[in-house]
Amino acid sequence: MLSIIGITPHPPIIIPEVGGNRIAEVEKTVSGLKKLSRYIKSLEPGLVIVITPHGQVTYEGPSIQAAQRLTGNFGQFGCPGLEISLETDLKLLDLVIEEATKKKVPPVILDNRSSKFLGQGNLDHGATVPLYYLRQEGLDAPGLHIAFSYQPYEQLYSFGSALRQAVERRGLKTAVIASGDLSHRLIPGAPAGYDPRGKEFDQLLVRLIKEKKIDEMLKIDGRLVEAAGECGLRSFIIALGMLDGADFQSEIISYEGPFGVGYLVAALRPS
Repeated sequence: MLSIIGITPHPPIIIPEVGGNRIAEVEKTVSGLKKLSRYIKSLEPGLVIVITPHGQVTYEGPSIQAAQRLTGNFGQFGCPGLEISLETDLKLLDLVIEEATKKKVPPVILDNRSSKFLGQGNLDHGATVPLYYLRQEGLDAPGLHIAFSYQPYEQLYSFGSALRQAVERRGLKTAVIASGDLSHRLIPGAPAGYDPRGKEFDQLLVRLIKEKKIDEMLKIDGRLVEAAGECGLRSFIIALGMLDGADFQSEIISYEGPFGVGYLVAALRPS
């Protein structure tokens, strides 16, 4: 059963071994992720699902890694010896395929036969960063690695609903991590350049999540999304689809944008 959805950012600089002394510049985010991770650990989930923007993204549907064991490290950020792994729950994978197919939003399965796709068995930093903090709290549960797709928001939301059905049928406490950064254009010199609408997007998204206005999230002006240069909205929409028709509590744990990129940590708990 679905126990919690955590919304998390994924800047590698918040990993102590990567960020070094600069981690002090993202203190709010680090504290927020520690708080979220402690809470998730206290729920004792048997499964952890990570939804990321940095896996194999397609137009056909959200992609799911089918390798039994997934691994990733921080080599591209100067720490190749720091490795994170995730065991795939194949029973849950089968249920997701079944439920999503019913809703006509089948996922793309990445396995050894999928020669069209590269990187099978790898965890991207959108997954390894939040998983790092869960591992620090002693949580090492199996689960799924899912990358969002470029399908319309309504289809992503429907896939999230199917994902919830699969989780309920699996019968284990499940934590979901919706990984994604907000605007990359908050200040002059930001990674994707500066756009004054970046701040507008972040303020709107944080407010809609806090006020639980899911319908409005599905209708955010595409021009605003494009101007913001975000990477997390589609991850969040899939996760919010898992709450379709359900009451839930929403807590904004932290938000900051010290490097021109918005970092949000939030917890959504089904009532």
